Amino acid sequence: MAVFSCYPADPRVRREAEVLAKAGIEVDIVCLRSKGEQALEAYGGITAHRIMGWPERTESLFRYFTTSTLFGVLSFLKLMSLTLRHRYNLIQVHNMPDHLVFVGLLHRMAGVPVILDLHDLTVELYESRTRGSVMAALLPFVKAAEKLSCAFADKVLTTSPGFRQRLIERGVDPGKIVLVFNSADNAIFSAPPAREWRKIEDGPALLYHGTVARRFGLHVAVEAVSILRKRLPNTRLSIYGKYDPSYREELEELIRERSLSEHVRLYGYLPLDKVSETIGASDMGVVPYIDDPFMRLALSTKIFEYVCMRMPVVASRLESIMSVFGEDGIKYFNPGDPEDLALRIEESCKDPGERKGFTERAARSYDAVAWPVMSEVYLGAVNGLMGGTAKHGRGPG
Repeated sequence: MAVFSCYPADPRVRREAEVLAKAGIEVDIVCLRSKGEQALEAYGGITAHRIMGWPERTESLFRYFTTSTLFGVLSFLKLMSLTLRHRYNLIQVHNMPDHLVFVGLLHRMAGVPVILDLHDLTVELYESRTRGSVMAALLPFVKAAEKLSCAFADKVLTTSPGFRQRLIERGVDPGKIVLVFNSADNAIFSAPPAREWRKIEDGPALLYHGTVARRFGLHVAVEAVSILRKRLPNTRLSIYGKYDPSYREELEELIRERSLSEHVRLYGYLPLDKVSETIGASDMGVVPYIDDPFMRLALSTKIFEYVCMRMPVVASRLESIMSVFGEDGIKYFNPGDPEDLALRIEESCKDPGERKGFTERAARSYDAVAWPVMSEVYLGAVNGLMGGTAKHGRGPG
């Protein structure tokens, strides 16, 4: 595998690698290195080859492109070096960027199949981030890179029905696309023995964890807390994640303006082994995504984690979320509307029966896309490309 991210910190890469290792497939992962990590580290049948330090700042699109391209070159060279020692049966590359898939060029020419795992759609994300700026003029090049990358790969994995449909609309063969939801790890996120369903009189403990950038709508959640505290004075919102620095400054300014320092707290990245503990100590998960070309198609892993642990979720009414949970599994609010978000949270606090019902229906919907189901879909795609001989060779490099 090659991924412009860290292992084992990237949850999707870790889950997929562990599925392969459990099936008897040896996995080499070429990835980034976080501070304090070793350049080479083995995890049973999985070996992480960390070839480059985690970039300090990648907010600039130009810097992201140059840094990720350097990683691509180093990954290609590392993969060639590893190939002198191992015979790979399959190469799997995770985006972003899409063009990283070409690190498998020589292997593809030699007949080794290549999987491109699209965690996100770069076209929609680029469109979302550059709307109204001069960088938007480069969108045709981003589309061309996606088209070439998907055409090069033998299989394309993606993470939401909306992403799959958009790829088909852009000409990718439907038979090439495999939908593998970014479901939660059931070994980490599981239902507690019991959750107390009571009226929340003074205010809920709200939780958001994950990426913190403007498209994720945390400013809407902060405004909603400002409204709620007048009626539910102990309302608290804890935000954990990796921040876009300029957006963090915007949130900090908003918190100061609304005098919310006792109600909204900004914390750093939450390690995976601490996420379930934090969810267990919270009353409600908030997913306040903005309605834009990317977010209306993206599916939130955090929703799956909340639902796994039977925590109620209040989320933006977006087609991606509704495609899995329908109308009655998630409490929806109008995207970008803090008044509506505050109202839906307050309704949930006052009606524990409704809160319990939403949570139980969400859990039933989730069962169809839970990781035990998705892992079989993923393994089936891998075995299909490897001719069912996965256990007898070395797996994704």
